[in-house]
Amino acid sequence: MVTGGVAPSSTVALRARLNPFGALPERQRTWWALGGCLLLALVLRAPYLSTPLGTDEGGIAYIARNWPGGHGSLYGAYWLDRPPLLLGLFKIAVLGGDRGLRVLGALAAVALVVVIALLGRAVAGPRAGRIAALLAALLTGSVSIGAVFTPGELLAAVPSTLSVLCLILAHRWRHARFVFAAGALAVGAALIKQSFLDAGVAGVAFVAVSAGLNRDVRLRWPLAYGAGAAVPLGALLAWLAAAQQPLGGFIYALVGFRLDLLHTLAGSSIPLHVRLAGLAVPALASGLVLVVAGAVMGLRRLRGDRTLVVTFSAWLAAATVGVLAGGYYAPHYLIELVPVSCVAAAAVLASARTRTCVAVLGACTAVSLTAALDGAAHLPKRRPVLAVANYVRDHARPGDTQYVMYARPNVVYYAGLPSPYPYVWSLMVRARPGARAQLQRLLGSTARPTWLVQWHDADLWQLDPGDRTDRLLARGYRLAAIVCGHPIYVRNDRPAPPRVTRSACPRSAGLPYLHARLSPPRLQTGAIPR
Repeated sequence: MVTGGVAPSSTVALRARLNPFGALPERQRTWWALGGCLLLALVLRAPYLSTPLGTDEGGIAYIARNWPGGHGSLYGAYWLDRPPLLLGLFKIAVLGGDRGLRVLGALAAVALVVVIALLGRAVAGPRAGRIAALLAALLTGSVSIGAVFTPGELLAAVPSTLSVLCLILAHRWRHARFVFAAGALAVGAALIKQSFLDAGVAGVAFVAVSAGLNRDVRLRWPLAYGAGAAVPLGALLAWLAAAQQPLGGFIYALVGFRLDLLHTLAGSSIPLHVRLAGLAVPALASGLVLVVAGAVMGLRRLRGDRTLVVTFSAWLAAATVGVLAGGYYAPHYLIELVPVSCVAAAAVLASARTRTCVAVLGACTAVSLTAALDGAAHLPKRRPVLAVANYVRDHARPGDTQYVMYARPNVVYYAGLPSPYPYVWSLMVRARPGARAQLQRLLGSTARPTWLVQWHDADLWQLDPGDRTDRLLARGYRLAAIVCGHPIYVRNDRPAPPRVTRSACPRSAGLPYLHARLSPPRLQTGAIPR
């Protein structure tokens, strides 16, 4: 019987034509949505593919490229406060140069979107998985939090999120092998970035609650989780033994130096609350604030499952501590909040009305795309870095060495010369005991670097109160050039040094032409460059 002149079958067909994706089976809808989110994540990263490396990227790439080589620290001739898996990943990626590192970041972003989508689906169903994928694509492609580059946080987030996914699969299927994998992945994440203890905290909470609620797993799951964690830890100990490096030195590099660093930053002229407030702008511009707010509400959505509530609460709390405990508060620290926030927020949005869900996702998308368009219009050219590095590289001879005071690690990377000084970040010179005295001894010796770029004034952060470093520079070096306002010195015992020149940045770099002089202007001590 026909009602109102339209057959029911015709109505269904009409709706299918107007909404073809709604007529698709659930699995196909998920695949289409995931494919679109992956494409979105890659499109947001595309403008930055050829962007020169930043300070952290350049410094880690420089050390990774020269590792193994030399001796004296975990990573050969250079000292670094980062775990070995990060160096291993950079070692592989840097074989492809700058583009290789950008590809590594893109692969990590794609993997993270997929894992977050799977975790959202496992926690709250297919719709939550699709929502989580969209949020993850927007945030892993956010320039505001530095996710479009290749920070260690982006790389560590993949095994960290995979670890929590394994916990949820163990919760659903009751298989100990998932718990074993979760333990191994949690330690693996920390061996990429030591602040990523979030998955480990979530795993301990999950195992404890599961053992308390279910006698069948009370013994098996803690043993399985511990056994999984022991695998990468055992590999780490074997590597330290093979490299003849003491465990104490490794612990200091990852933990002890961080304490020294916090003590150094505590004496900075910039108060803690001011530095911490620096995270507010990237958190707002990326839309992460909206997602984190939704995540807090999403924890209430999981109230029906005590194990999930405890696990995700521990995960969110540990991720927050990981961001706040750094002291330096770079925008890319916020990436640690992305996985847990996307999944928990997706859980609550999946149960909301369609209009509410669309409005929230639309707001997040609008904020993210606005920041993306602004970032694409102001791509970081880093012309001073490239100009200075090109000058040193073009005038260097075989066997020459370099040092950038107090540092600019990406200049060191692009110049490509070895350095006789093991610290390529300024914070290391400030916080590492004996680092300043070691530099002064080097500058007064015959092993001093051939080329010295004075990126920072010698007395910045009160590192040269008696002007000893300035006197060592005047005694052992002569001015070769000033490029983009940065004096470049060459050893005065070098045969036929280049003539003193006056060189400036390209006008497009937005920097004035500066005349050559022996000592650059003193910088404000409030700055905290790495």
